[in-house]
Amino acid sequence: MLNAWRAWSDRDVVLALGGSQIVGYGTLYYAYAVLAPYVARDFGVTQTTLFAIFSAGLAVGGATAPRLGALLDRLGAARVMTFGSLVAAVLVALLAMAPGIASFALLVVLIEAMGFAILYDASFTCLAQVAKGEVRRAITALTLIAGFASTIFWPLTGWLAEAAGWRGTYLIFAAMHLVAAAPLHLLILRRRGAGHTRRAAGSESSPRPRWTPLPAAVQARAFRLVGAALALSGVVIVAVGVHMIAILGYRDLGHAAFAVAMLMGPSQVLIRLVDATLWRNRHPLGPALVSALALMAAPAAMLLPLPPLVAGLAFAVLFGTGGGLSSIVRGALPVALFGAGGIGAQLGRLAAIRNITGAMAPFAWSAVAAAAGPAAALWVLVALALAGAATLLPLAGPVRAAAAAGVKPA
Repeated sequence: MLNAWRAWSDRDVVLALGGSQIVGYGTLYYAYAVLAPYVARDFGVTQTTLFAIFSAGLAVGGATAPRLGALLDRLGAARVMTFGSLVAAVLVALLAMAPGIASFALLVVLIEAMGFAILYDASFTCLAQVAKGEVRRAITALTLIAGFASTIFWPLTGWLAEAAGWRGTYLIFAAMHLVAAAPLHLLILRRRGAGHTRRAAGSESSPRPRWTPLPAAVQARAFRLVGAALALSGVVIVAVGVHMIAILGYRDLGHAAFAVAMLMGPSQVLIRLVDATLWRNRHPLGPALVSALALMAAPAAMLLPLPPLVAGLAFAVLFGTGGGLSSIVRGALPVALFGAGGIGAQLGRLAAIRNITGAMAPFAWSAVAAAAGPAAALWVLVALALAGAATLLPLAGPVRAAAAAGVKPA
């Protein structure tokens, strides 16, 4: 059995990580908005209070991301992810037994603080450390699988909440981390070399990058631009991801809102298939621009004088497209621009920027919508996404110059 584990191919690692990401994002991210009304009613608080708690958790998660990223490089991502899934199982189980809003809030913050260790950034680092082939292709394949998290967990969480209550739902989610996610990460750890970190430091065993990294002289400025772009897009993604159903409700879709929201998952998968096939030889900067523009067009569609169902469908598809590409870009673009060496620390710093700036997104969107109306809040999202696209444009010149100066591997 141990030899079989160690003989795992890149495909097996991607499949294992894909399964763990469905559990991770489904239970720790997408389920929160569905369960919020039940928790609010039980504790006698407003949903705005719960989203403020979630925002605080994102901020703390941003603060812990750089340290966790350094651990991914030093200890190996698979080892950190295995331990992280066990911690998540304990914290989510305790969340189900929280006696009051204070303990519930503390646990939510702790869960978000360690989320970096088990979600996309940790998975991308793991692929950079253990994949034998091209890292970007592996990242795209991983996000193809994980894109079904929302499609699965939005309706599943709603059904479980009605059948078992929010506490029972969180207990089931804790069991998923314990019996599914943690063993999958452990299997990757058992793979020969999966716990080693030499590749993260840029050893000769690393696969040659498809794209020539930027010269050291321009990397600092490029990092700031990438950080700003991902932060602006991240604000839109977090706000919409948490308030998807409420945004669709702005156009009075009624019960159809849940069915329309489920299109986000297939849209993510479809655009990732496009990236894996038609765009597989394109620099990740191109998909990054497409992602930002799609994130701008999604809330704009809700503001156009379209029939409600048409506007809702356009919104879900465009947001799924932008979010689906963004998940690839946040891992593939830093690798392409800065190289795979120390990628855990790089992703940790970028996650800190993205999470801290996006931490107030759920609460802020809710507050703006309450004070000025949903239309004003949607216009804010349009402006933020457009600014994110504009921030990426100055990177085009350095990318072309680096490609001309270096020799792109076949």
